[in-house]
Amino acid sequence: MLIGELAALTGATRKAIRLYEAQGLLPVPQRRGNYRVYQPMDVHLVSMIRRAQTVGFSLAELKELAVLKAASGSFPLAVAQQLIRQKQRHFQQELQRLQALQQQLAQLETELAQNYGAAPVSCS
Repeated sequence: MLIGELAALTGATRKAIRLYEAQGLLPVPQRRGNYRVYQPMDVHLVSMIRRAQTVGFSLAELKELAVLKAASGSFPLAVAQQLIRQKQRHFQQELQRLQALQQQLAQLETELAQNYGAAPVSCS
């Protein structure tokens, strides 16, 4: 399949697909003249890259997986699981930070209401 079909099947732009190739996230496609020819597995790879990006992974983080896959010939599931756990911990820490900020805002609102006589507005 050509790049346009790969783009249509995955929702990725042609520019994004070329970027994934340049960054080593996709194997170098075969050529038919001036055209890149992609394999069915590339649909899965591009879809996985896009899905990983939507949950917060950067291309740099995904590159580690691509390098290990290329070196071993198989998908490094254990490494992927470890990266997912790290991302989950990061999100949990960020969630705690945001909850603390929300509490501080509520306290500020209460203090303002007490000092200036207005009733606090709930931020729930």
